[in-house]
Amino acid sequence: MFAVISRSRVTERIGKADDVGLQRSRGALDLTFSNREGISYAARRFQQGALKVRFPNVAKDEPPEAVIINTAGGLTDGDQLDIAMQVEAAAGATITSQACEKVYRAIGEPAEISVRLTLDAGAAMDWLPQPTIFFDGARLRRETQVTMAADARFMALESVIFGRAAMGETVEAGSLSDVWTIERGGRLVHVDRFVSGEEIGRMLGRATVLDGHRAMTTMRYVAPDASARLEEMRELLGSVPFPAAASAWDGLMVMRAVAPDSYCLNRELMRVLGAFRRRSMPRVWSI
Repeated sequence: MFAVISRSRVTERIGKADDVGLQRSRGALDLTFSNREGISYAARRFQQGALKVRFPNVAKDEPPEAVIINTAGGLTDGDQLDIAMQVEAAAGATITSQACEKVYRAIGEPAEISVRLTLDAGAAMDWLPQPTIFFDGARLRRETQVTMAADARFMALESVIFGRAAMGETVEAGSLSDVWTIERGGRLVHVDRFVSGEEIGRMLGRATVLDGHRAMTTMRYVAPDASARLEEMRELLGSVPFPAAASAWDGLMVMRAVAPDSYCLNRELMRVLGAFRRRSMPRVWSI
């Protein structure tokens, strides 16, 4: 089922020696979803190293759901994950993760995550990984590149939790570089970059960043009806008990929110996005 086949879309970094000789985690995942007689299915499945994927049962009228699993249990300095996903013409897929990705204290280079997502004509993808938990002293460099047809539909959620409130954790040191680029119909429509210095706690405390909150999230919805659905999203956000807002332009909607902790954030995300998607969030999101 998961034979080692061509890796044309994932980088050849697994097994690369590092300078200090410490054990590092490497993982690669490459999936392609196709449409056959109106039914979407996973036509290509490649997994290697720490990354695995499982496909839970879904209702007959829903697209296949892929659950990403990092068997290493988290990331630290020098770890590398490479993910490539393609949804072919008229196919659909929902991608999520088994649990929150944890990024632990680093002693050297940052952990790296590279994600490349491709949507062909008439394709639909919901990219809904669970939040990333960022521990004190962690370093992470993540880059997500999306290439999609003009009539494709793409929803993406990305959340980061800075220390677990229930454990009394705070984040003072560490660095985060998180870059998104989206090309739609051959045209660059979105670039978003969040970059901190090593004193990330000071940056997060600013009123223009998290203003004392521990969690942040961004939803991106790229589709022909993105602008038409803006008021629908704003109405859903009206009852959210923490700062949240949405805007839309040129076929792209962006929603951002900050929350006091992960529990509050996930509870509201499940309600808001479940209503906006017109189907429940993946079962692994249940709290």
